[in-house]
Amino acid sequence: MKYFNVYIDGVLSDITVEDGIITDIASCETGHPEYSDVFFALPGLVNMHTHSAMTLLRSAGSGLPLHRWLQEAIFPREAKLTPQLIYKGACNACDEMLNTGTTAFNDMYFCIESTIQAAREKGMRANVALSVTDNDFDNPNLISDFMKILTSDSYGSLTVSIAPHSIYAVSGRHLQYLADFAKENGTLFHMHLSETLKEREDCLRENGIPPVVYLDKLGIFDKVGEKFIGAHSLWLDPDEIRILGDVHATVAHCPNSNLKLGSGYKFLYTELRDAGVNVTLATDGCASSDNLDMIEAMKTMSLLQKGIRNDPSVLPANEVFGVATANGRRALGLPDNTIKRGNCSDFFLVNINNIVFEGIDYLHSTPAQIHEEFLNRLIYAGNGSLVSKTVTPLS
Repeated sequence: MKYFNVYIDGVLSDITVEDGIITDIASCETGHPEYSDVFFALPGLVNMHTHSAMTLLRSAGSGLPLHRWLQEAIFPREAKLTPQLIYKGACNACDEMLNTGTTAFNDMYFCIESTIQAAREKGMRANVALSVTDNDFDNPNLISDFMKILTSDSYGSLTVSIAPHSIYAVSGRHLQYLADFAKENGTLFHMHLSETLKEREDCLRENGIPPVVYLDKLGIFDKVGEKFIGAHSLWLDPDEIRILGDVHATVAHCPNSNLKLGSGYKFLYTELRDAGVNVTLATDGCASSDNLDMIEAMKTMSLLQKGIRNDPSVLPANEVFGVATANGRRALGLPDNTIKRGNCSDFFLVNINNIVFEGIDYLHSTPAQIHEEFLNRLIYAGNGSLVSKTVTPLS
């Protein structure tokens, strides 16, 4: 397959893809006038924390804070979901993500065979994590059933992992058991962490220490280390950030979900990054974020950082794009998808024939200036609806 008239890093080029690999990139300075459309190509985005089947629960419980939202709006609805419905919801999610430039995601849910099937059929890369609470341990087949999934060789490039829901839904004893399981089987360890002030205050009251320190005392980070993924990680103090940085853990920031649920907005991006934490970006599920648009999430993340620090230079477009792409791929162990010869064909195209991109000076700007201007407009003036086509090596 050949893609003509495509800007890559500000240079007009043609891309050739064969069997999921970029086999050639050739500069075409004058372009191909026989093809009226001109595109920008960018590496596919990585949604690092979502519950894909929640497309079926979009906007459920709007106006409720997290813990009431879970108990009153989410858990009762989830109790009615069947494997078939979860498959349908996950298919919807994959379509929505692909249509907005996301090519890989990190999921957390139950009946994970349904999500795995959806991701495979849609040609997406994914880590699909089994969400576990204390109640799930009442099932004597919990681990044996999961091991059948974990050891299956039929999932191709997909991976599976374990996901204790949170410190308030999983006891310390069970957290240690699951961390041992993750270490023994080499899986990621994905959980909600410090999402709300209530979670933090409850942990301080019950354990005398905040959530990250609590996990550290349980030995969780000694066991899973850089395979730890903490979704939200919003309410942290300097000591907790140091602990996460020392083990090079990953956190998944969910700015739109945090705002919708009133969980908070002062995500400590700079402090986490500088401490050595791998900061990634996510939408969360549609029940709280309402959509799976990672371009919108990039805008929200960047603007919040500029606002809370009173500094417009903080988290520019190119940096937040790296958070939404390379950082996520590093966390999931995915191959490099920068658009270069020999890399996997994992990218999306945006047609420049849109009012958002009018006025870019392609004739007198350097390639770097063209690329920077395009990213700024895509992230701050656009959203996922601008994506024309998403190309994956698995489709």
